[in-house]
Amino acid sequence: MAIELAVRFTRAALVIVCAAGAVSPSAMAQESSTLAIEHVSVIPMDGERVLSDMTVIVDAGRVLAIGRADEITVPAGATRIDGQGRFLIPGLWDMHAHFQRPELLRMFLATGVTGARVLWGTPEHVEYRDLIASGEVIGPDLYVSGTIVEGEPPPELADVISTEGRALVRDSTDGAEVARQQAAAGYDFIKVYNNIPLDAYRGIVIEAEKLGIPVAGHVPFSVGLEGALRAKQASIEHLRGYVWHLVPEDAPQQPGADLRSRTLSWEYGDPSRIDDLARKTREAGVWNVPTLAVRLVWMPDADIDAYLASDEASHLSDDMRAFYTERRNIPWLSNFTDADFASAVEGFAVQDSLVRALVGVGAGVMAGTDTPPLGFALHRELEELVRAGLTPYQALEAATINPARFFGREDGGGTVRAGSPADLVLLEGNPLEDIRNTRKIVGLVRRGEWYDRAMLDELLAEAEGR
Repeated sequence: MAIELAVRFTRAALVIVCAAGAVSPSAMAQESSTLAIEHVSVIPMDGERVLSDMTVIVDAGRVLAIGRADEITVPAGATRIDGQGRFLIPGLWDMHAHFQRPELLRMFLATGVTGARVLWGTPEHVEYRDLIASGEVIGPDLYVSGTIVEGEPPPELADVISTEGRALVRDSTDGAEVARQQAAAGYDFIKVYNNIPLDAYRGIVIEAEKLGIPVAGHVPFSVGLEGALRAKQASIEHLRGYVWHLVPEDAPQQPGADLRSRTLSWEYGDPSRIDDLARKTREAGVWNVPTLAVRLVWMPDADIDAYLASDEASHLSDDMRAFYTERRNIPWLSNFTDADFASAVEGFAVQDSLVRALVGVGAGVMAGTDTPPLGFALHRELEELVRAGLTPYQALEAATINPARFFGREDGGGTVRAGSPADLVLLEGNPLEDIRNTRKIVGLVRRGEWYDRAMLDELLAEAEGR
């Protein structure tokens, strides 16, 4: 959905970045065998609580110990970090990301994001994932899907639905073959899209289960939400599939194959139908990544202008700024009118109700963006989740412990506790009081190495070519 940018970066570019160590020597982390973050308030993410005046000891890429500052002994020679008046949270995850150039991954670290799921990958993304995992270059942990798997769209909508760069399937044989190819190429997920025929979807799901590779993405029109839930699709992106069950048959706008009709039909969704869908989602064990931040794409021009004047937008590339200012030239937005952009906002309340219901019944929800600028957009997603009615703690769950649960990690990922991975973010304010405090990053611990704010700013400057 939304900003499905063509994810292309050349092997040559990858080699250049890797040869350079992916970061200039001046921006390398302060290396020490042991770190001690002293007198800090810890938000462990094992429940909604704050542990005050703690000292956290990090060694060998793990949290070695957490204890009261007046009771824990700091090892000799440790790098000591002042946590007084500050808050420590786990590293954040963006569960729906796209990037074109590998050096842009530094933006994630600069904004406290230590993990990401890439949902339109190439062999180069897989290679970079492995280089990061081996420690040869710095960057967030990556999980990578293969290229989008799609079917042919209706001929009458060819002008507004692109199939460029996608793997096209027609039947179960095609679907099974794509699953085998992507599994053999080392991808972590298969991403399905809108127009896949039912038989092809079944072929993908059956073969993927044999191969042990999850299926995620959109809900194909031929499959529908109930079909995706029966198939136990790992995750649904952008709340796809739900609107078809929420809009009454007599509503003036019905969802269709084009993005415009689906976007505008949300306004007519019947909230009384939401709880049942949320319960069915929980029972199926299917996760959702709402990507609320991407709703900016179809907001009125005045909202776009206000965003482009913001500090966050100063980190957009020229191409992405042009995307917003010239969005009517984008094929899948080309049939929107000015009135449509205004009407689209009216459907946000129904989407928000669905997100609240999913969380309320215990269905899995994760934070993802689908939009640049990398990292910055994740903080906006957290703010949108709170605006939708989640508590700040629930929003933080969506970007920390929930991704760890989704991936089946049993190493303490997404938490701050003894033995957990030392991917930590030090904040100037309490995010449980104001979610916007996740933007107030003092420093980052990535695999046990400390990056202060100046180092993170240098990473950001290098990622942006400054």
